[in-house]
Amino acid sequence: MAMGARRITMKDVALEAGVSMKTVSNVVNGNDSQMSAATKAHVTKAIAKLGYSVNHAAQALKKGRSGVIGLAVPNFDQAFFGYFVDTLSKAARERGYAIIISTFGEFEGRIDGFAPAARKLNADGWIMFADMPVRADSPVFTQDYPLVLTGDYSSHGLCDMVTMPNAEAARHVTGWLLDRGATDVGFIGAPMPEAEIPQDPDRLEQAAMSATEGNAALRLQGYIQAFRSRGLAPDWRHIIPVERLTGAEGVRAAFELVHRASDDVAGTALPDALVCANDALAIGVLSALTKSHIDVPGDIQVTGIDALPDGEYAIPPLTTIDPRVDQYVDMAVDALIRRIDGDESAPSVYTSGFRLIERDSTR
Repeated sequence: MAMGARRITMKDVALEAGVSMKTVSNVVNGNDSQMSAATKAHVTKAIAKLGYSVNHAAQALKKGRSGVIGLAVPNFDQAFFGYFVDTLSKAARERGYAIIISTFGEFEGRIDGFAPAARKLNADGWIMFADMPVRADSPVFTQDYPLVLTGDYSSHGLCDMVTMPNAEAARHVTGWLLDRGATDVGFIGAPMPEAEIPQDPDRLEQAAMSATEGNAALRLQGYIQAFRSRGLAPDWRHIIPVERLTGAEGVRAAFELVHRASDDVAGTALPDALVCANDALAIGVLSALTKSHIDVPGDIQVTGIDALPDGEYAIPPLTTIDPRVDQYVDMAVDALIRRIDGDESAPSVYTSGFRLIERDSTR
């Protein structure tokens, strides 16, 4: 529309078509199932002739909505968050929503501190990714906007939650390696520092098996389950803890394994396969092993979890578990839109599927 030109209104369309404004509104908003084909065609022709377009801003004000979904992630220090944001943004756009993205890592109390501040950003509802436990009395659950919690920490039944099949995925890939002939499968990404001192494997295993939340803890749990279901026990000397699930920590953990093997610490040799708690760790592990002149997969096989796009271009390309991030974001966006539309049913927990993607990092 040219500067200074009057905006064409629904009233103009109604006058052009010789119908009521209600009839025009029904056509514009898709409420025309009971309307004759001739009337609908007449109104559509008038809309095209006059160049009428819907005033979305006015509609949002009338409905009390912005047409925007908020997405909060801790930060972007992990490659997964960029992948998650891109995939979710696409899902939101396909459903007619714009998206606003914010990080909460700089807020005091992190997600607890961000939750009240989110109201200022004027989204119709929020999808928040929890990277640490959220208390049942957290301010997250007392806000007046629709909320869906993603990540791997409990929502305590206070809002909809979307998660991944963490234990099941790790159990599957570990069992797959064992069943294909691997005899010593290690794990990179244990969440507990006690794993550095494997003096009491029974106590460490008991702690791991009692975990109920957290992706690293649950993935370690699934790894152990794969051994136990086959009458085997993991070697805790090959279970390496990390501070964060990042590529840098993967490099450090791999060098630690290599150091133990080269110094023959407590009779430790390299395992013949590794399950990494996520792809970022696995890509770091591949880098460190290459620098140590250890062949993958000839000397040691490496697997990840998350199916990050970068894994396909690693050297060698990374075998990984795809936790169906496409399903994951679809469930999160659809659950939030239902709440925005007024669904007041009891909160639900949604879990995505998974599949193994075999590439060259395994034999």
